[in-house]
Amino acid sequence: MRISRALAFIIALGAAGIFLWMTLRPPRETPANQPPPQPTESRTPSVPATGPLPGEALMVSYGDPSTDPLEDLKAVDRVLTGYFSIIKDHSKHPIGGNADLAAALRGENAGQQAFLPADHPAFDATEQLVDRWGTPLFVHPVAGREIELRSAGPDREMFTDDDIELNPK
Repeated sequence: MRISRALAFIIALGAAGIFLWMTLRPPRETPANQPPPQPTESRTPSVPATGPLPGEALMVSYGDPSTDPLEDLKAVDRVLTGYFSIIKDHSKHPIGGNADLAAALRGENAGQQAFLPADHPAFDATEQLVDRWGTPLFVHPVAGREIELRSAGPDREMFTDDDIELNPK
């Protein structure tokens, strides 16, 4: 009984101390010549003013004929790894296929963080991710952050013998 009263007293004392500290501390000073920031409503992704986007360095050789086509899928997978490590809330913008993934990488995601510019060669005119032959990638979410990527290959027909596939880890 004495311990619970002492504990309640300590908690009340701590709460009172926090309250006093919050109410009695001096307000932050803002420069007199600078107005307070105004909230803006922008639907455009927050893109750095200068410098490359996070995924550009990973996709620098995307579609390069001197590299193995599997490297293209590995590059997309590396960008995806970065995306999942930066963007934690996927519930508002779930990735259900190619169009969702492409939009998320262009900045239509919970953090409004673009990973690739909209004019990157990995995107076609319909804003989908395409392989080096111009065929939209097959993007299949397997579980959580695991996404299977498939290129139709040189014959440009999906699910044939020349397809290139990258399964999640």
